[in-house]
Amino acid sequence: MDLRIPLVALLGTVISWYSFFSVGILSASSSPFHSLILSALFYFSAFVGRPLGAFLLGRVGDSWGKRFSLSLVFLFLFVGDLLISLRSPLEVISPVLIGLALGGEWGSASVLMAESVENMRGGWTSLVQLSVPIGLILSLTVAISPLSLFVPALISALLIPVTFRLPETRGRIIGAQLSGLRSLIKGIMIKVGESSNFYLFTSFSIPFLLKAGLDLGTLPILFVSVEEMFLMIPMGIASDLMGRRTVIRIGMLTMLLSSAMLSISAILRSGILVLASFLVFGLGDSLSYAPQGAYLAELYREQRVMMAGLAYQLSAVLAGGTSVILTSLSLSFLGETGSSIVIPLLSLVYVMMSVLAV
Repeated sequence: MDLRIPLVALLGTVISWYSFFSVGILSASSSPFHSLILSALFYFSAFVGRPLGAFLLGRVGDSWGKRFSLSLVFLFLFVGDLLISLRSPLEVISPVLIGLALGGEWGSASVLMAESVENMRGGWTSLVQLSVPIGLILSLTVAISPLSLFVPALISALLIPVTFRLPETRGRIIGAQLSGLRSLIKGIMIKVGESSNFYLFTSFSIPFLLKAGLDLGTLPILFVSVEEMFLMIPMGIASDLMGRRTVIRIGMLTMLLSSAMLSISAILRSGILVLASFLVFGLGDSLSYAPQGAYLAELYREQRVMMAGLAYQLSAVLAGGTSVILTSLSLSFLGETGSSIVIPLLSLVYVMMSVLAV
């Protein structure tokens, strides 16, 4: 395999997540708007862009090659990050551009990696998944200054000519080779358990724990990000050795346990148990997330880039979005006690959907 492929796949996905998470931080803290609703819409537009990017840039990747789709990804990231770092009046379009880029980047990078290797596909594609904890940690720099986004903008510009020189991998036959709407739904179902728990822990947990009187800030999220940086590649390799279905199912059940631990930690007002629940979640998330790039790439035959990307991004929006909304409503109307019941129940529903679908 040309070693430029894993380099571009990892670096490109890191800056995509870096940019996406930065938009979330800016919308919550130093948004260019002075309205809470408009700030929320600023971030929501990035979420809307993700499945749209998976569809549009996925079609480009399937029709004209993944090199071309990745070049468009880096162009969108360059413009979006540059507008924010310069505080341009046009930065209102940046979340859409960054969402489009992230939606197109994951599918193109994952399929490119999966099609480039014969053996240990789970281990190699887990490099793409490793980008999430790295991007999450790096995005914290934007709270210091939006100028930090000039760095991923520069990297994006440098990656465009490199991407055009990558070998193309279209036509490789790998995996189950499914197609059609039912296979897309299957792909979405496989990921919903991980998506729902990920956003429960990285988004909803902060107001939930504050309501319970546990002010730990972003420390648990930082802990789990560092943990996953070390676990992601070993869990991808484990999926090659033990089978992707087995590893994903173990990961889903581990996340279910972590959601119950999170609820109990709020009831007991135990900061130590909170950190323990996040560490258990990090293990479960790594087990279920690391093999996803290989698993979704192996699942489809026709329009592989678009189908894998859509399954990934739609599950994030549908499962992740509904989980945060439902738990937030439970916190508002039922308090932390009611939310402590809703969290593991919601996790159970989504986890079982994934366990049965995988």
